[in-house]
Amino acid sequence: MHRKLVALRVRHAILDAKIERESRRPHADSLRLTMLKKLRLRLKEEVLKLEREFFRKPAQRGGVVSA
Repeated sequence: MHRKLVALRVRHAILDAKIERESRRPHADSLRLTMLKKLRLRLKEEVLKLEREFFRKPAQRGGVVSA
């Protein structure tokens, strides 16, 4: 799962760069910007979901912690 999280973060950063480049163009394509931003948001939501699962304490993962 850690590799997937890293890969999603990299893809998110790449989309950030593409959005930045497109928005700096003199005649930016608003449809392309909208599509890129929606994709970036989906990736961000997936990253947050995986982070919550990955960084959850062992007791919260459904496992039994013995004392």
